[in-house]
Amino acid sequence: MPEDEEEVASYRCPACEATLFGWNAARHPVDGSKLILDRCESCGLVVTRAPAPPDVAAELARLERRGDLLIAANRSSLQGGLGGAQWAGLEPEARRLHLTPRAAKLLLRGQGVELIDHRTPFSRRSFRLMVQTLINAFTLKDNFRDNARAGRLARSSRREKLAYALDMTVTYVLMIPLSIVAAPTELLGSAMGRGGLMELRTAPTATAAAEVEGERG
Repeated sequence: MPEDEEEVASYRCPACEATLFGWNAARHPVDGSKLILDRCESCGLVVTRAPAPPDVAAELARLERRGDLLIAANRSSLQGGLGGAQWAGLEPEARRLHLTPRAAKLLLRGQGVELIDHRTPFSRRSFRLMVQTLINAFTLKDNFRDNARAGRLARSSRREKLAYALDMTVTYVLMIPLSIVAAPTELLGSAMGRGGLMELRTAPTATAAAEVEGERG
C-alpha cells in the first residue's frame, strides 16, 4: 500500500467482522483516479474503500440471478490471483464487494439466504474474463475494450487520443495469442474449483433448514 494511505479501513469486514487491511490500489478505468482496495484475511472478501461501509443488501441485489442461482465474479479464482488489482472481474469502480465463496456464504446468510452449493464451471464469459485480465497487464487502462465500446473513454485531448490508439492497438494485437494462453489456464482454474465466475445456488434460510430437517428425518 502507498505510505500516504491508511493501512486499515475505518469499518470492519461486512461478512465476518474481521479487520479490513489495505491490500492494493487500482485505477479507475475511465478517469484514472486511484481506488483503494481493502481485504479481509479471514474470509477473503475485498472491498473498494469509501468513507462509509458498503450497503450489503444493495450490492447483493445487483448480482445476476438465474433461477435459484446467483452469478458473481470469483475473487478467489485463478484469474483473480493472476490479475490482482488488474483482474477484469474486479471492476472496483462499479461495485464495493468482491466476493469469495466463503464471503458470499456469510453475506447471504446475513440477508436471510443460505448458500446451498457453489460451482465455478468453464464458460465463454469466464474465458473472456481471463483473456481481458491478461490483456490488462499490457494496456494503460483496464478493461479497455468494453469501456471503449460503451463510449466511456474520452478522446478530447491529444494525450487521450494517443493513449486510446495505443490501447486499441495493444488489445487487438495481443488478443489472439493471449486467448491461446487463456483457454487452458481458465480450464485449469475451473477444474480446481477456482474458475472466474461462481454459480451460487441459494435458498431462503428457513427453506434450507426445513430441507436439512427433512433429510435427517
